Amino acid sequence: MRVVWINKSPWRKPGPIVYMGLLNALAFAWNDLATTLFVEAGSDSDTDADVRDFYGLEPHPLLQIRRIASAPGRLRTVYRAALDHVDTLCRRGERVLVCTRELGCLPGLLSLRRRYPAALRVLYECHDYYLSIRHLPERSAAALARHWAERTLLARLDGLVCLTEYQRALYQQHLPQRPVIALPLGTLPQPLAAEQIEQRRHARSIAYIGHMHAHKGLEALYSLAGELQRHGVTVHAFGGGAPQIESLRQRARAAGMEATLRLTPFLPPRELHARLGAAMSIGLVPLQDTFYNRYLTCPVKALDFISHGLPVIGTDLPSVRAVLGDSGCYADLDPSATAKLIVDLLADADVYAARSHAARARADTLTWRRRAAALSEFAAAMFPQRG
Repeated sequence: MRVVWINKSPWRKPGPIVYMGLLNALAFAWNDLATTLFVEAGSDSDTDADVRDFYGLEPHPLLQIRRIASAPGRLRTVYRAALDHVDTLCRRGERVLVCTRELGCLPGLLSLRRRYPAALRVLYECHDYYLSIRHLPERSAAALARHWAERTLLARLDGLVCLTEYQRALYQQHLPQRPVIALPLGTLPQPLAAEQIEQRRHARSIAYIGHMHAHKGLEALYSLAGELQRHGVTVHAFGGGAPQIESLRQRARAAGMEATLRLTPFLPPRELHARLGAAMSIGLVPLQDTFYNRYLTCPVKALDFISHGLPVIGTDLPSVRAVLGDSGCYADLDPSATAKLIVDLLADADVYAARSHAARARADTLTWRRRAAALSEFAAAMFPQRG
């Protein structure tokens, strides 16, 4: 079986989307499956150097990355290139598994599957839920378009990959005949030494990663920084674009929290992971209690934190518990109560070390390699048996 992963976003795009696509594709290669990742080209650069220096990973001989320059046309050029590649593989008699989170390429893939019914299987990775839109606070034109696309296309696919069990149940309720699997995104566990744990504890630095939006817990971040200021604990927030970050810095300056709340635009994954591994004490996952955050999302920041064995304090939501399990510390993120939890955790070396080891052990159960192995097994059963 050969694997093709399709992502419409440009190579080296800030934020997690392309990085997650690269890790998904690379994980299949780690499981000895020849894999091709299609992405929009982005600016000129050396791809293998980017994998090492920007993403902090190693190229793999079984992973081919195809960066496709955009061009005019009704269909994105990255989709056209991927469809041509899949067509070529199927004509050669290969078994091909295509995975994507892009609704726009599904019509072309379904057309190819009609042409190659025994050779091609298509899985859609769900990052939201639009089969029904009753749960949405606003029903925009974009939401209606996605609703129509999911209702039209998903029932014809070979299977769905969900990020949470609740999301799986929602889709399976409407598509009971479709195979559906629930798998969180993955971890890249890092070595963890005893002296490193103590060094981190003494750093007294809290990490937050993600877009700086209200529904991501931005207001809670400012309030928490205010509470932690008198305890000598610094909050580091990584994410957002440069203009937005400058505006948020001005707000922190005006509140007298410039030294306590450190705001940094999105960093390349390699640099971000270097900071998490060396200079952070605790990870923070302050998700607002919304339908999406409660049931549909897989908080990548939590996976990054436990990969480094960082204790994590998060909102007590099903999606957060699905990642952290018993290794997490849960709070409703009331600023004073959460600040006390942080200060107490940093004050007790034994408890802090135990939380660190629990987080790192949890990461071992959720690796990208394991995720790809489960997806491979899920997909392999969909192909007809060869005599």
